[in-house]
Amino acid sequence: MAGHGGQPDLQADERLLIRETGTVEAVEAGLALVRARRSSACRDCASAGFCEAGAAAHAVIRADNPLGAVPGQRVRVAVPASGLLGGGLLLYGLPLAGLFAGMAAGLWLAARRGAAGADLWGAAGALAGLLLALAFQRLVNARLARASRFRPRIVEILPDGPSAPVPGPSARSGS
Repeated sequence: MAGHGGQPDLQADERLLIRETGTVEAVEAGLALVRARRSSACRDCASAGFCEAGAAAHAVIRADNPLGAVPGQRVRVAVPASGLLGGGLLLYGLPLAGLFAGMAAGLWLAARRGAAGADLWGAAGALAGLLLALAFQRLVNARLARASRFRPRIVEILPDGPSAPVPGPSARSGS
């Protein structure tokens, strides 16, 4: 697949999981802010209530801008499948692993000490494990956000066509 001017979208071995079309609002230090209409992928996502898009009809996406798009241009933004799946594993898998590891540690401590109320020890351990996993997740989040495999990127500059640009926040939606 080739982008505008025959430039490659992504490395040939990488598949795209989500593609969105939007309008560049601003450009800063190799990144572009792209306003895109929320697609069915966003509406059907189990995490839709937690992401920046929320219930809004439009989302603003901070994307790498390797093609040099400028404000006002229509572009296609893509998220590599490997980055999205890895990010999902970190987002959901790490806290779950911390929860179960903490519960196991709490139950082990209760058995080792011969303490009564092993369930309470397990629950306290689960809570401690979850909190530690969330703290660790927060520490590595900033580092992972800088990794290009997790970031959306502009893969194509679209020609001006019959479809209107995505309206900004002050424009009224007719749908």
